[in-house]
Amino acid sequence: MKKTLLAAALLAGFAGAAQAQSNVTLYGIVDAGFNYAKLEGNKSRVGIDSGLMGQSRWGIRGSEDIGNGLKAIFTLENGFNADEGTQLQSRLFGRAAWVGLESASAGRVIFGRTTNLGFAWAAGIVNPFGLSFGTSTVGSTFGYNDADLGAGRADNAVYYFSPRFSGFQAGIGYSFNINGQETMNTKANSRLLDLGVQYANGPLKAVLTYQIVDPVSQTAGGTAVANNGKFKNLTLGANYDFGVVAVYAGYANAKNINNPGAWNGAAAYSGTGYTSGATSANFTKDNAWTLGVSAPIGGAAKVYAAYQKATQSKVKGFALGATYDLSKRTNLYAYFAQNEVRQWTTNRDLDARQFAAGLQHRF
Repeated sequence: MKKTLLAAALLAGFAGAAQAQSNVTLYGIVDAGFNYAKLEGNKSRVGIDSGLMGQSRWGIRGSEDIGNGLKAIFTLENGFNADEGTQLQSRLFGRAAWVGLESASAGRVIFGRTTNLGFAWAAGIVNPFGLSFGTSTVGSTFGYNDADLGAGRADNAVYYFSPRFSGFQAGIGYSFNINGQETMNTKANSRLLDLGVQYANGPLKAVLTYQIVDPVSQTAGGTAVANNGKFKNLTLGANYDFGVVAVYAGYANAKNINNPGAWNGAAAYSGTGYTSGATSANFTKDNAWTLGVSAPIGGAAKVYAAYQKATQSKVKGFALGATYDLSKRTNLYAYFAQNEVRQWTTNRDLDARQFAAGLQHRF
């Protein structure tokens, strides 16, 4: 259960006045547990890590009724390592920092730093592990969190979300520079156009998102910068909940990849000494797909299983996981992921394994 608090006191010295004017909520996740990781040809790593099921975070969000059915809204969200107490994303509010307006009849518009629609909408629909569970995540093969897309988040962005009509909702966004402040030369900024539509009605959920990034083509001084052209990323998929089991399926297609060395999960294995070594000579496009299931067991437990594969970047694997709810806000979890990744400098496929078990609390 979320608690309405004097959370604005974290940002200003007049918490009482802030609460009198608007509804402000402090929320978050603290997640930590045991983690074992092993990449073929490297030493194993064993320890206590943060964010094994979902990244530890805290945030402040609020709204103010400004009349005529219109609300002013904002979200500020920080990511952190619960095992060390250190900050993630090299910034205070690296997960989200935006302000906007919302109307039940007209929709919502926001300005600031936020996730792209593939990250926010598609990942949780196409695969039961969604954005979570370490290397089990569908981000190990799908490209919504690629370096060309600012690792899934867009700075300097404006997004519009329509109201829901018969289960459908549409979204459109534009970023003037997806990673960092804009410069005076527009062509020195990586600009993003983001489109999406999702559907949720009863047991069926479906999604389609499409991102186009016009990458940096000149320096601020006008010097030409080489790239592979406009990066384009498509994600589509659906899941259906039969009650006793839910089934998931998804497909992704990426074109004109400009950062193959950091593509879909390669960077995730750098902690064990793995670097992909991929260049544009290896691939500039990718196709990926995933299939998965989840099923409740009793009233508190749930099990997950999924398979995913990316064809050009040569990543594939399966994952098994389970959660057990101790309460509405606290659960235990465990999962195992077995992936195969390509080491492009030696042109070999390497086994990458992860086992994790931990505790997550949401407040």
